[in-house]
Amino acid sequence: MMQGPKKVVSVLLSLIVLSAGFLDYWSYSQAFHSEPGIWMDVVGGTANAPNQYRIGVLDTAYFLAQHTHLALRHTLALLDVIAAFVAVFALFFVLRRSAVYRGTTLEGRWFGAAGFLVLVQFYLAWLLWYQRPETLPTAGILAVALLLLSETAPGGVGTAVIGLLVLAVVQGFVRADVAFALHLGILLVCLTPLGQRFALSRGLQAGTSALAVLLVVGIQFWLMHWAFPHASYGSTPMFQLILNLLSPTGWIPFVLFMGPFAWTVWMVGRRRFQMEAGGVAVLVGALIFLGMWMVVGRVKEVRIFLPFALALAPLTIEIAMQRFLSTTKGEVHTLTERS
Repeated sequence: MMQGPKKVVSVLLSLIVLSAGFLDYWSYSQAFHSEPGIWMDVVGGTANAPNQYRIGVLDTAYFLAQHTHLALRHTLALLDVIAAFVAVFALFFVLRRSAVYRGTTLEGRWFGAAGFLVLVQFYLAWLLWYQRPETLPTAGILAVALLLLSETAPGGVGTAVIGLLVLAVVQGFVRADVAFALHLGILLVCLTPLGQRFALSRGLQAGTSALAVLLVVGIQFWLMHWAFPHASYGSTPMFQLILNLLSPTGWIPFVLFMGPFAWTVWMVGRRRFQMEAGGVAVLVGALIFLGMWMVVGRVKEVRIFLPFALALAPLTIEIAMQRFLSTTKGEVHTLTERS
């Protein structure tokens, strides 16, 4: 009898993460050897905005380096590997617990698991393109947030509420714009009928996300006006939209990277598939973040969008299973009726 894909996928995911971590470390090492003081301006509070406001990962890595006698490049790589493990296994758990995955055949599960592996490998291949320490920690935070949003989230109501708020606070010191976009997306989904299918009730989820937005905005305000009031953008323009439009070569990595995301948005827009509320909320948050990225970020730095893209892997695979497997749709419908 054919076994399920869980064990095989767990081994392959571990190899993918460790391989990415190995390359990640050598990229950090190369950067440190070419510029020994790289990242220390953020630790010292003298970096330009917005990098100076993203202190969560670098300050944690510096603290670990000071107390473990490791180099900063070692602790940064270690945090990346830990965050990547959390991200991919949390997302695989979300996929396995979805109604689509549970409602299909064993062959369908293998198809979904294989597709998930391909997406993880595809997105992590872009990790070193304009490498930044906050990329994988942000991916890990988003993945756990998606887990807490799902209908089958482990723990009770209190765990989900406290967990989402703690993650928002942590993300506020890593990349506040990501947490802001995510919870704004959740609030918008709460206004739709799909908002009834979160792990929390619609009202409690909306209240939690509204409080999370206030916390993130408050943290960003504190960082900008109290902690680092002298941080400026230097010679880098704050608004990048015109520069993005005038840089055709910058769109090459964007088009290559955004293919799976564009397909997911197109399929969701057709409204022919069963979708989890958490996945749709992350998708709406990703669309909000995409608009922010186009305006104030460089379009060629696609690793900026990597955390949201990776967090959408379960939704992409769930739609692909319904789109390409003839048995999935009917069995999911039966499972929904029974539940």
